Parts: sequence; structure tokens; C-alpha cells
Amino acid sequence: MKKTSVLAIATFMLMSHGAMAAGSHTYANVFLANNITAFQHSIMTTAMQTFEGTAAAALGGRAHIISADENAKYLYGTTPMYGWPRLYGEYGEDGTTVATDTGRNGGDISTDDIEQRDPRPVMNSVWINWQHYDDDVKFKGYDELNTDTDIIMLGLAGGEAQRGIGISEWGIFGGYVGGAQENEFINIDQGGGYVGLYTGYNIQQFNLSLAANIGALYNNAQNEYGGDEFANMWAGAALNATYNIALDDTFTIQPGVYAGYTWIGSANYISASGDSVANQNFNMFEVAPGIRAIKHIGKGWFGFINFKYAFMMGHGGDVIVNGNQLDDLDTRDYAEYGIGIEKSIDRFNIALNINRRDGGRSGWNGGFNLKYIF
Repeated sequence: MKKTSVLAIATFMLMSHGAMAAGSHTYANVFLANNITAFQHSIMTTAMQTFEGTAAAALGGRAHIISADENAKYLYGTTPMYGWPRLYGEYGEDGTTVATDTGRNGGDISTDDIEQRDPRPVMNSVWINWQHYDDDVKFKGYDELNTDTDIIMLGLAGGEAQRGIGISEWGIFGGYVGGAQENEFINIDQGGGYVGLYTGYNIQQFNLSLAANIGALYNNAQNEYGGDEFANMWAGAALNATYNIALDDTFTIQPGVYAGYTWIGSANYISASGDSVANQNFNMFEVAPGIRAIKHIGKGWFGFINFKYAFMMGHGGDVIVNGNQLDDLDTRDYAEYGIGIEKSIDRFNIALNINRRDGGRSGWNGGFNLKYIF
């Protein structure tokens, strides 16, 4: 009886493994849709966090306190409070008025001096960002895939203006995304691009960011039957709300929440195996509460650590092969946590980060950001 049970289990496992091998190519679009959702999250959070400002600015509007220190330029780097207010907080000494001058914002400059200065530029910054992700993506009831993704981003911010008691600004961004997904049954190469818009509103320690983008992705899926080529379109919107809690002049805790929606348009095609594969569109939602701690280490170096947990929710995206609907494949929620450093040198701001993911996606990612502030 025991031998029969073992044999039955082994037979079932072999049949299941064979079904996975035979069916992987029909799930290629599902694999890609979940990966689009993942890098869409990265695109949006990177854009919004970069547009929101530097880590130094997140320490709050305490420029007048720091600049009063005669050693500030040594403690706070090449561009201390004698540089640009937007590096260290936009507000004046009263905590409400927006600083429009481009010199020291210490409250010790006369009104006449400020009026003689040029107004803030129409464009306030331009930046470039690169991120690399190496994840094992876990599906419920299916083999996981290894995913390597590179994201390159360019952004331009401007239009800062006082609206009520806060500051508003806008931004545009775009870039390239490319990568590969694979397990023992399938290998998918992908490449595409995207463009997006950003707007933000800041009231002292509170910041609300909104972003939307569209993109297209070309895919080549290689499997035991040959190669399948198809494309995806996507469009998405996201918001991010954060609040800076200053524990002292050098340390800030920044709780926040990210919420995003992504629509993914999927193409139908005839696979290399001769199967008719019909892919319905995806509607993907996610909510990711998180927290970030920012610390001025010294001499203009800032360090930060962050943690967030992404709740993933999908709707639609059914796969119909030769008239038969396949079982849905869902990924699990995941956590991401990491560290980073940042330094401002003259008008340049440089940041590096490295993060770890665990849960529905497990692996490492990291990147580099260079911003030029006008």
C-alpha cells in the first residue's frame, strides 16, 4: 500500500512537471504583466522621490538654524546654506513663506537684497537615474522565474510656485526598460520605453506627489517549441504621500504610503506550437505603506534606510488557449528594505541605493541617481 502511494505521488509530480513545461509558453504574457507591474512601481516611486527633492530637503525648513552656524559650510559640505534653499528646505524663517532667493536663506538678508536677486528659475533640476533588479518571482502553484531588469530614467522638473501655504511643481520623465525572465522552460527577452508626467504639492513637512505614464514593451519568448513574439502596452497612475517628522536638525523619520494602478494591454497571437493564445487585459492595483529614516552623517553626507510592504491585487488578465481558459497565476505580496547615501557637490546631487526584496519577489536591486539643480 505504501509503495503504491509513493508511486502515485511520483507519477502525479512528473505529470505536473510536464504540464508546467508544456504550458509555460502559454503563460508568457502573464509573466510579463506581473513584471510590468513590478518595474512600473519602481519607475513611479523613483520619479516621485527624485522630484520631491533631496534627502537634505527632507530634513525640513530649518535653513535659518543651520546657516547661523559659522562652521556650516564645513559641516554641511560644498553647498551649505550659502547655496540654494531647495537643497535644504524651501521655507523661510517664519516656516510658511516660500524662499525665492538663490542665496542664503537665513533670515539675515534684507528685503532689498532679496529683491535684487533673480527669481527662482522656470526649470529647477534635471536628473538621470539607473536601476537594476535581480528578482526571483514566485507564482502561486507554478514555477518561479528569475528576472533581470534594467531601468534608465531621465527627468526634468520646474514650475515651482506658491499655492496657498504650500509649493507646487511639475515634472516630465521618460526612459528605457529592458531585461529577461527565465526558468528551465522559457526564456523571455523584453525591451521598451515610457514617458510620464509628475506634479507635487508640499506644505512644510507634508508632501503629496502624483504621477502618470504610458509605455510599450516588445517581447521575444523562447521555449521548447520555438519563439513567440508579441507586444504589451501599459498606462498607469500613482500617488505618494509622505510626512517628515524631524527628531532633530540632522535626523528625520518619513512615514508614507504609495498607491498605484496599472492597466496592461495584451496582444493575442498564434504561438510557435500552433496554439491560439488570447490574452485579456490586466488591471493591477497595489498599495505600499512604508517608512524612511534620513540622517545627516556629516560634511554634507546623508544616509537613509527605508522599508515598505507592497500589497498586490490583480483583476482580469485571463489566458484562453484554443478556446480553453487557463488557471489564473497570482504573485504574492512582498517586502522591500534597503539603505542609501547621498551627497551634494556644488549644484550636483549624487545618490546611491541598494535594496532587498522578500516574499512574492525575492532578490536584490540597486541604483544610481545624478541630479543637477539650477
